[in-house]
Amino acid sequence: MQILDIRPSPPGSTTLARFDLQLNDHLRLYNLGLRQSGKGRCWTVAPNAFSERTAAFGEQFNRAISDMALAALMELPADEPSAA
Repeated sequence: MQILDIRPSPPGSTTLARFDLQLNDHLRLYNLGLRQSGKGRCWTVAPNAFSERTAAFGEQFNRAISDMALAALMELPADEPSAA
């Protein structure tokens, strides 16, 4: 499992970044949102299609991918432009 790409969101949004995740050689998920709650905890949400979520993740799996995405976000250079 690996983060393929991560794109920071503009400042002030509850969505910290959008990212693409490769689960294995057969499955990739694109445009996942890394969000932060008021309590500081990060979690991942799937994008919407037809006004509905395209996927949902169990708590342990969500924590694992959210931690990976947050680590990848922190590794970006400080001058990395945020998404428009």
